[in-house]
Parts: sequence; structure tokens; C-alpha cells
Amino acid sequence: MKFKYLIYLGITLLLGACSNRAIFYDPDQKRSIYFYWDLSKFVSHVAPDTMFFSFAIYEGKECEYHIPVKSMGMPVDKDQHFDVEIVSDSTTAELGKHYEFSSLIIPKNEVDGILSLKLKRTEDIVDHPVILYLRFKENDNFKPMEDDYYCLSIIDGKLAVPVWWYAVYFGEYNNNNDRLYLKILENFWALEELKPMFYAEKVKEYGQYLEKAPAGFFQFPGNIIWIKYVFKPAYDFYCDPANTYEGFAMVNPDRFIR
Repeated sequence: MKFKYLIYLGITLLLGACSNRAIFYDPDQKRSIYFYWDLSKFVSHVAPDTMFFSFAIYEGKECEYHIPVKSMGMPVDKDQHFDVEIVSDSTTAELGKHYEFSSLIIPKNEVDGILSLKLKRTEDIVDHPVILYLRFKENDNFKPMEDDYYCLSIIDGKLAVPVWWYAVYFGEYNNNNDRLYLKILENFWALEELKPMFYAEKVKEYGQYLEKAPAGFFQFPGNIIWIKYVFKPAYDFYCDPANTYEGFAMVNPDRFIR
């Protein structure tokens, strides 16, 4: 009987200890913050060293650019501000001229937030990118994770390589293959009349310029519309000797039909 009592006492103390740890967890303690990468969107499934943004696909003089961030630990019941700093020896973009900071908040009851930038279109970035190199700066709410940074290349005049571009399938992007990307976009936009329901759905999901599309989206099951109306016509157009260009190396997209 005494032995059973000791067991019950031990269990009670153990449960009490666990309960105490939960009760005394301090939600106001300084948490780590880091840039969040949805690796499913990238062909290599690895976070890239540099992200690319081009004003070539936009009409306005300014554009909101959102960088996902995430904090570790439990959410708190108030908005929390985070700070970032510019790595000056790696940055050529100028604050006020090429960009401004907008929202730098983790909303209350959330662990995800957005680092919002206002990018500015200027004449000097036409075909000559500027680089913005960011990292977190410790403040009263958050501390940065080691070796965590975000590098953004900003350009105008030339389409930036999309994250889903796979050189094995489409050719090296820098070998004039922004032409192929533009032709793919033109075929996609034509779906607004040919397949209006499909087009509306995909613009909402992937963006008008397919800038939000994940890696391999054209290989997903049921991809016949992508192949028949978007990728195969682009392939056929540039396979024609009258239209082809140096650097064109796209594979026949029929191989992707699911």
C-alpha cells in the first residue's frame, strides 16, 4: 500500500511540474524571428541566395513587395514590431529613392508576419539592377537568427526570372529566354477569352504574371490546359526557324501531360 502511495505521489508531482512549466511560460520573452521560405515554390527546393523583382511586368511607378517572416515560440495578444537593418557593404539600392519600408509587424495572436516594402521605379534601374540586402535587428520583442538574410535584386526593362523556371526544361534564363517567358505569359493571358473560368482561377492563385506559381505547376495532374494552350504553343512558335533565337533550348512540353 505504501508503495502504491509513493507511485501516486510521484505522478502527482510530475503532472504538477508539467503544469507549472505551462503556467509560468512567459509570452513576453524575446523570441527569434526569421525570413520564411515556402520551398515548394522553388525548383531546387532550397532558398535562393537572391530574389529578383522586375518592374517590367507592372505599369505603376511604385509596387508593394511582401517578404514573409515568421517568429518562433507562442503568439501573443498584441501586435509586435520587428526591426530590420541594411547590410550597407552589400546594398546598392538607396532608401527613399529605390525603396521605403512599410509594415514591420507580427500581428497579435499570430507567429507569421509580413515585411512590406514599397519599391520605386526609377530610370537608373532600367537593365541595371540595384541590390537590397536585409537582415533582422534585435529589439525588445525579437532577436534575429544567425546567418539569416534576404537579398533582393530590383530591375526594370527586363523580365525577372520566375521562381518556377527550370533550366533543364526551358533553357538558361540569361540566354535570351526572357523572350520565352513573355511568350508563355502571352499564351496564358489569351486564356481570358479561351478558358475564362480557368484563367480567373489561376490568376487568383498564381498571379497575372505567374509570379506566385510554385515549381512544377505545369506538371500537376490535370495539366492539359497548361500544355495545350500555354506551353506547347510557345514551344512550337520558337521551334520555327523564322522565330527562334540563340539560347532557345525548351524541351517538348508534351512530356509533361498528366
